[in-house]
Amino acid sequence: MENQDGKRVARGPGMPRGGKIALAVVLVLVLALAGGYVGLCAYAGSSAFLPNTSIAGVDVSGQSREGAAAALEGALPGLLADSRAEFTCAGQSYAVNGDDPSVSVDAAAAVDAALTDQAGSFFTRGGRYLAAVMHGNRYSVPVTITGTPDAVTRAVEECSDPEAQTTWEVTDTELVLHKGVTGRTIDVAALTDALAERLGHLVSNDESASYAPIEAQVTTAPPAAPDFDAIRSEVAAEPADAYLDKETREIVPSVTGVDFDTAQAQAVLDAAGEGETVSVPLLLTEPELTTAKLEANLFKDVLGSGSTTCAGPSNRWYNIDLAAKRLNGTILLPGETFSYNDTVGPYTLASGYKAAGTYQNGQSVDATAGGICQLSSNLYWVTLKANLEIVERHKHQFNGGYMPVIGTDATVWSDQLDFRFQNNTDYPIKIESYLDKNHKLHVTIYGTDTTGIHGEPYHVVISTVPYKNTYQPKDSIPVGTEPQRDPNYSRYNGYTVDLYQKLVDKNGKTISTTLLYRNTYKASDAVYYYNPADAARWGIDPSTGLKTLTPVTPTPSPSPSPSPAPSPTPGGTPSPVPTATPVLPLEPSPTVPPSPESPPAYTPPVEATATPESGVGPGMEPVEETPAVTPETGSTPAAVPSAAPAA
Repeated sequence: MENQDGKRVARGPGMPRGGKIALAVVLVLVLALAGGYVGLCAYAGSSAFLPNTSIAGVDVSGQSREGAAAALEGALPGLLADSRAEFTCAGQSYAVNGDDPSVSVDAAAAVDAALTDQAGSFFTRGGRYLAAVMHGNRYSVPVTITGTPDAVTRAVEECSDPEAQTTWEVTDTELVLHKGVTGRTIDVAALTDALAERLGHLVSNDESASYAPIEAQVTTAPPAAPDFDAIRSEVAAEPADAYLDKETREIVPSVTGVDFDTAQAQAVLDAAGEGETVSVPLLLTEPELTTAKLEANLFKDVLGSGSTTCAGPSNRWYNIDLAAKRLNGTILLPGETFSYNDTVGPYTLASGYKAAGTYQNGQSVDATAGGICQLSSNLYWVTLKANLEIVERHKHQFNGGYMPVIGTDATVWSDQLDFRFQNNTDYPIKIESYLDKNHKLHVTIYGTDTTGIHGEPYHVVISTVPYKNTYQPKDSIPVGTEPQRDPNYSRYNGYTVDLYQKLVDKNGKTISTTLLYRNTYKASDAVYYYNPADAARWGIDPSTGLKTLTPVTPTPSPSPSPSPAPSPTPGGTPSPVPTATPVLPLEPSPTVPPSPESPPAYTPPVEATATPESGVGPGMEPVEETPAVTPETGSTPAAVPSAAPAA
């Protein structure tokens, strides 16, 4: 250093020659080491295992992937057989051996995992290599448990309680409750995971210390509270009456109503101990109509019955028989409404009916299904006796004479006029109808008489209009021949009749008498044909068509002059020639049924035997009737065509 003005001054920058040499040596060494390390990293990055490396205790140093996997595969069976993982549950000991069928090890996967771990990044490989040389690399193998080992299954059976929940059942009278107990459940998934991990350590021999047995996790839970609302929805039932299935004709059993008090059930169960059986009574409600009651009462009583005699000819009998067969066996459930047209129709040839006498515009003519109105009338009469509710009924224009009670006829026609009634009883009813070999029509309604009340319909004749014999000229009738009756015009008296329904109890006591209808039936006049030249002979007034004049005997034409006769024998006297006197036909007198005295006395109905004079059966044209007091149809009947055919 130099002293300048009393101060020490350092030398200028620069390095001694010896220092520079030392620095150069260090740099060379560093570069050499770095190059060597890079080379080591490159060497360590090969596919072979590093020195001093083992998997599950199997030395795989310097081996390739395939070689290491083969070595591990060969050693694993022995390693697994020597491994045993123990566990306890509720004080009992169990063990799973490594060679259990549920235990497995993937050797190839273990080798791949070890190679991946030792590879690292490029610049860390050298360090890993040096670490392996100095300390070694030890890898374990992952153990997998697939399914449930036998020991675990046995522990679940012995340590768990599967019957812990409350159960219930229903008897005829009680809801029985079996209260559950606090349940114990092993966490099987957690236990198998712990066993697999323990076996992995044991197989790999990566810890020398002994293992304490694994304690299985057991959870406890009290029985779940039953949902009594849900139970009630399964148990409860509304009462239902037994009924007759119309299709199968079998009785569908009744249903007893069932219920229980949910609050009472909860209180009884809460008071019971675990495992105890308790019960609560069922609330039972019997239906009004049980199966036994219906079986005992079904169709056991005759509610109403009646018969009428049917006039021919054969087609009319055929139609009545066909309709009766279709009506026979008809069943009406309580509240159901019967329709005559729906039951025995349609009234067509295709349906099986034939042409027979009906009455249209005052004249008997053949029409399809002629005669069926006698069955509908007979049925109407019987429904009144059975005291069933009439929904729709229409009368005929003329009183046909086949019904024992005037006013109990019921006409039907196509789909415009129907006879309908309702089963207003509490039980099913059944109709029986048939035409016997003597052409007598029988109708009976069976049911269950719960009131003892029956109907006795009767009529009161208000007025009578006798039929008349009318005469019409016809040139085809020979002169001098008595008037010839036209069989197509039946003779019926006209009536105004009140129809009453008398209700009588089982002791014969009259409960009520109701005027149902005032029916007016027109008279049907007979028609005779005569030769116009014979009007005076028979006393016929051509302007009225009635026999209101005094018959006039025609004057005989003068005989031609006789030829001269031989001289009479002396003493002889000629015999006088008698004058011919015409024989007049007797005029029939119509029979008029007498009107009953007032007040009208009831006359029990008798079986009808009246037969129409036409021989083809009464055909009656339906007309609108005038309701009196209580209309049976429930409304004013609609006007119908004057030429509507009816039987």
